[in-house]
Amino acid sequence: MTIRQTPDQDDFAAEPRSLDLREYWLIVRRRWCLVVVITVLGAVCGVEYSAHAGHAYTAQASVVVVAVTQGPQGGSTPVTTPVNMSTEQAIAQSAAVIQLAATKLGVPVAKLDASVPKRLTVSVPASTLTTSNVLQVDWQADKPALAQQGANAFAAAYLAYRQHVLQGQVAVLQKNLQQQVSTLKNEINSLSGQLSHTTTGTSANQVLTVELTQVSQQYNTTQTNLAAIPAYNTSGGQLISALPPSKPSGLSRSVLIGLVVAFARDLFDDRMRDSGQLEQRLGAVTLAVLPSSISRAEVRPTRTGAKLGSPPVIAMAAAPDSAAAEAARTMRAALIAVSSRRKLRVILLLGADASVSSGQVAAELGVALAESDRQVLLVASDLRGSVLPRIFGMPGRAGLSEMLISSGDPKSIIQRPQEASGTQLPEEITERLTVLPSGQPTPFALSVLDSGRMRDLLGGQRVNHDFVLLDAPAATVADVLSLAAHVDGVIVLVREKKTAAKDIAALRHRLEQVGVPIVGGVLISRRRLGWGRRRVGRPRTTASQPLIKRTQPSAPARAGEPEAATPPVILPISTDSDATIMLAGPDDSVKQSK
Repeated sequence: MTIRQTPDQDDFAAEPRSLDLREYWLIVRRRWCLVVVITVLGAVCGVEYSAHAGHAYTAQASVVVVAVTQGPQGGSTPVTTPVNMSTEQAIAQSAAVIQLAATKLGVPVAKLDASVPKRLTVSVPASTLTTSNVLQVDWQADKPALAQQGANAFAAAYLAYRQHVLQGQVAVLQKNLQQQVSTLKNEINSLSGQLSHTTTGTSANQVLTVELTQVSQQYNTTQTNLAAIPAYNTSGGQLISALPPSKPSGLSRSVLIGLVVAFARDLFDDRMRDSGQLEQRLGAVTLAVLPSSISRAEVRPTRTGAKLGSPPVIAMAAAPDSAAAEAARTMRAALIAVSSRRKLRVILLLGADASVSSGQVAAELGVALAESDRQVLLVASDLRGSVLPRIFGMPGRAGLSEMLISSGDPKSIIQRPQEASGTQLPEEITERLTVLPSGQPTPFALSVLDSGRMRDLLGGQRVNHDFVLLDAPAATVADVLSLAAHVDGVIVLVREKKTAAKDIAALRHRLEQVGVPIVGGVLISRRRLGWGRRRVGRPRTTASQPLIKRTQPSAPARAGEPEAATPPVILPISTDSDATIMLAGPDDSVKQSK
């Protein structure tokens, strides 16, 4: 009976992460080809357009908009009216300003008005239109001098129009103040005449005296405001003239367009890019990142018996010192750490889509575990066409399908492989590694894997092995749920830039439905690390002449005497200058010596 282990609460599964600048840099680095291509295309198109339509130059003039000073009204501090820059931005493109600019440029108003939409740009360089008092006026023309003249003409026309409006407002204010002064003066004269006909101390005299005092104060205030009118600032702002542009405009926009397209492409692309994305989607830790040479999608055998190609190379056997083999050992170390804490023995390796060969990854992991002195059983449970029998030289042999159908004896079917993809395996690995072939393909694989015999088989083998690893077809096949029901956990395999996030989410949902915990994920990177990259110089050897041979242990030491260390025996090897001798001590430690 399969015992399910509940995932520990302290598992470091991926949590939602905040986006920082490194995330943006990763997006640019992933899409650098797209950015470069669009930039080059934009530059080429710009050059071609310029060759046919001529260069376009843009000059920029600025106006520092100044509010009108209203003068001292009821105090010594001048009061200013705030400027709404969004309104001024619209005024700078109005018909009145275009008419003034046409006069300054000496061109017909209709002609200039027709070219304004594609040549004139008025902007406020601020995050909001009310926090800046600078108005930028851009004018585009075929020549630098024309661009400079157009920008200066529109900036000067806007400033002249603003001065005219402010002067009109001040003139209206002056006229109103003069009328108020005349009215108040007449009222003072009337009150003074009435007051002269009253007797001092009477109630009528007192009322007229108070009214005369109030009107006199209003008269003095209005007279003061009227006297301050000439000091009002009606300049409207300060003009900063445009300089002639030194180079055509518009070519640098292709870089920005490339970045925008790259970010948009990355936003809508849900394929896996790195281990962080995998952890976030899978909800489990990433056990390892393997090079693409470790797992290639295998071609399924046909029912007509089509001849298959050579089996995939196993890095742990063919190049144990390569970077690919080190990646497999990293996966082994992470699996041992997680499994020892969760008590996991029977583990299913499952590709999230058809781009990953779970059989090859299972073979690499199985050899790596056997190398670390653990008893391992590889079960070719992909009855639709497992690659494990071809890797370990067992094609066509009876296997899992015959045993489940006819109740065969596992001891007579389980084999100890002697080689992996044509490479002789060391004796210490063959003693710990066993393989259960898939057998003949069966059309009713789902019903066979879902039977009680499969459950009993795995339950019996977990006692004799430290790890039982099963390969499986892609997660899109129904066999997966049948296999998942008999294991302790699942390792999900995904391929960089191939596996979509929606496929991982669907697989995670189906595994949660059947209550199978996810041990972790493995990302198959796009990098193809050759067998010779990052390797130490491994000496040449053959199957008949092993690199390391242990001597027979000596007689047991007497009681109380320490055991003598068994020295390693090093056989003759090639005399290449870059060869490295692997020294195996009695404690199974491996050392390198030049």
